[in-house]
Amino acid sequence: MHAEYMRLALTLAEKATRAGEPPFGALVVGPDGDVVADSTDRVIAEADMTRHAEVNVVRLASRALGPDLSGCTLYTTVEPCPMCFTSAWLARVTRVVFGCTMDAVHSVTLGQQRELRLPAGEVNARSGEPVELLGGVLAEACLKLFEERNDDR
Repeated sequence: MHAEYMRLALTLAEKATRAGEPPFGALVVGPDGDVVADSTDRVIAEADMTRHAEVNVVRLASRALGPDLSGCTLYTTVEPCPMCFTSAWLARVTRVVFGCTMDAVHSVTLGQQRELRLPAGEVNARSGEPVELLGGVLAEACLKLFEERNDDR
């Protein structure tokens, strides 16, 4: 089940790359299993470093369902940074599922993909109200997008 949704997120990340954005893709799935919203990074197009895929998709899902996303799952190709995790946490997303870790992205991009490398698990543990957190879903495929992007530079 998680792999199916992660494949959708990977397709979004590939689309982002073709549009000149970093290869991040995210979607919010409702309690019924329907995709509520999907998004990619828009940091280049919007000239706004806060326009990460996860923040964008939480914003879109909140517009569709309201500010309480309890019962929803955020799928994202890369472990969410503290800003992205916090946006999902504030919206009461129940579960966050990610592909590869930010440390792995940092390693293959030689630090060119600039992100705070504070693990989502640590942010989650400090939240006082942890969400379900699952990483490593199709991690190699998610990381490959950064390897390919790095090879093109």
